[in-house]
Amino acid sequence: MKIRPRTAIAAVLVLAVMYPFFYFIAVYFQAHELIRNTSIYQPNLPTRLYDINGLLISELYDEHRTMVRIDNLPVHVREAFVIKEDQSFYRHFGFDIVSIVRALIIDLVSGEFRQGGSTITQQLVKRLFTRGEKTFQRKIVELLIAREFEKRYTKLQILEMYLNLIYFGHGAYGINSAARFYFNCDAVDLSVMQACVLAALTTAPNLHSPLRNPEETSERSRQILYGLVTSGAVGREEAERQYTRFWPEYLDTLRTRYPTQSVRSRKNDLAPHFTEYIRKFLVKKFGPESVYRGGLKVYTTLDLRCQEVAQEVLSHGIEKQNKIAAAYNRLIYKHFDRNYARKYAAQNRDFKKNLGFLTGMYGALKADVVDDLDMFCSLFDLRDMSGPVQDFIDEYEWFRASGKAEGALVALDPFTGGIVAMVGGSAFHQGNQFNRALQARRQPGSAFKIFIYGAGISSGIITAATAFFDIATEDMEPERDWHPRNYDKKTRGLILARKALALSINTIAVRVYEKVGGDRIWRFASKVLNIPKSRFQVDPTLALGTSELTPLELTAGVGAFANGGYRVEPYAIRRVEDRKGAVLYDPENERQGKERTRVMSESAAFIMTDLLKEAVNAGTAYYAIRRVAGLQVPAAGKTGTNTAFRDAWFTGFTPHLAATVWVGCDVPRFSLGYGQSGAAAAAPLWGEFMRRIAPFRKWRNFPSKPGDVVVRPVCTITGNRPAGGCPHRNEYFLNGTEPRETCHGNHYEDDTI
Repeated sequence: MKIRPRTAIAAVLVLAVMYPFFYFIAVYFQAHELIRNTSIYQPNLPTRLYDINGLLISELYDEHRTMVRIDNLPVHVREAFVIKEDQSFYRHFGFDIVSIVRALIIDLVSGEFRQGGSTITQQLVKRLFTRGEKTFQRKIVELLIAREFEKRYTKLQILEMYLNLIYFGHGAYGINSAARFYFNCDAVDLSVMQACVLAALTTAPNLHSPLRNPEETSERSRQILYGLVTSGAVGREEAERQYTRFWPEYLDTLRTRYPTQSVRSRKNDLAPHFTEYIRKFLVKKFGPESVYRGGLKVYTTLDLRCQEVAQEVLSHGIEKQNKIAAAYNRLIYKHFDRNYARKYAAQNRDFKKNLGFLTGMYGALKADVVDDLDMFCSLFDLRDMSGPVQDFIDEYEWFRASGKAEGALVALDPFTGGIVAMVGGSAFHQGNQFNRALQARRQPGSAFKIFIYGAGISSGIITAATAFFDIATEDMEPERDWHPRNYDKKTRGLILARKALALSINTIAVRVYEKVGGDRIWRFASKVLNIPKSRFQVDPTLALGTSELTPLELTAGVGAFANGGYRVEPYAIRRVEDRKGAVLYDPENERQGKERTRVMSESAAFIMTDLLKEAVNAGTAYYAIRRVAGLQVPAAGKTGTNTAFRDAWFTGFTPHLAATVWVGCDVPRFSLGYGQSGAAAAAPLWGEFMRRIAPFRKWRNFPSKPGDVVVRPVCTITGNRPAGGCPHRNEYFLNGTEPRETCHGNHYEDDTI
């Protein structure tokens, strides 16, 4: 079939007319679908963490942005951006035909996309709906959506969205975040020149940043300032005065800042270990998208006043302890080169005969001649040595870091379980993010005696007046394989449980373990601490704290004695809201309706609290807490020290707060130093913390005596009913466990057995 020329021409003309029409219709529907299916204005916002008093702790974000209303911004701030980006903003209906034609001509002449010609509305649409790719189709979509925006919103609403959305460089999104980063003020307080500087950054913020290119920023801000003068927003004389005064002063501040600085590097996290603890929970529960971009508001149990004290007390304590530990551990460092050389030689046969050379080389590395040795190896092409050198450097640096003293302090409300303060180490940075308050399982030493005696008192097997013989086990039971000794190497003869706990006598703790029974003790400790049996080493060494606990676990455990016998379940989040204020997670409300788990009787908790008060008022912690720290409020607690002074603990409570301090080295091979027991290294920090935060907590007294606790006089030597001439005191007993026998009065004989 032969096609006539006129028919072919007509068909081509129809296609030439209809194709653009259908193409436009397709693009129109694409734009319609975008604006219909996309949330119109949901900028990424950081998640904010607040303390118990509503103070900001920290922020979690991908884009650091804080919103500001356009009504609160000064006129010169708005006008600076309009002059810089879109001078016809108040006149056009979404796009500027003249600017588009001019940009098209420039692009055609250059043969590439150079000029955008976008209005503020188009720029906003590009950020909200399109990916910013430079195509003809994308441009039409932007124009259509921009027109729709102009129908839906006022000019000021569009300008508000734009200013809160755009990027200003260095991790600052939105004008409020930019104002805080560049000028340390809020956007509502920006001066004329500060507004001109920020407006100068919109095209290429990283390139035009005053931190990187102050000369160019100065010139661009001057041009914007001139535009403000031309528009009548600022007087000429005032503009000249502000320009000449602003830049010399601002350049002085820029000298103290470096070009790569960002919002993240200036992030002010007031409780970094706690923030990281919260962050992990939030990401697991809500997902990273919601956490880093969703603008969640997280209300926590932390009290920043207590947190600040905790960080300061622990930091100073660790700094002081480091000097002692470094001096004590210097012999371990001294022989590191020799031990490492032997280790390397054992793995590499070629070096077995050169052990002396390796030792000398590693000794030189320790003497800070790393750079010289590296140059020497390069000069003589000793490539085989580069591996051993670097391996040694890495392990030695890790070894030295591991030998430094570290610590943790955690405090919680024993009645609610809310975490009030949490410090997981001496500092928080890329190389030290380990949260020792939560993650460090260490042997609590004598601090675990709380649960040994607690199991005995709670079961009625022992009382505060039960008498034990403090005598070396090798003398009494020479056939035993294990012979625990007291810290001071002394024996005291007949001694009551109250005094034995206060003075932390090891031999008596073992006798209590044997009397009460390992099964009864681990069951009691498991119930109070809320940890499984597998965590306990059920043998007599348990009496001296050989089973590992974290500071938070130990704090929750002693909290059960403080609150009258209920298990403490620590928590950190009170409520989570979305950006609009809707409640997403309300654990505090859920906890209020949940029945608490009783782990011991109120009477047993009362008696144990009274025994632990004795440890503070007349026992191992007295000097550190009452004299050194100067704590005068009622307090109860227990010191703990591990073998060779590797771990120092103090855990205890006042009527309003339970807290634990741990000090030690991350690698147990190192020691805190001879004599650095819980009483010397941890208790003074605990006492100072409690003294300084007492004004921030609601005051209360320790609970009064429960009805089923009886008071009876006892002989302070035998624990029996006192006879005439016996030294005596009133003692607390569970009803039915008070002594039945009367003291025979032969104290001298009993005391010297």
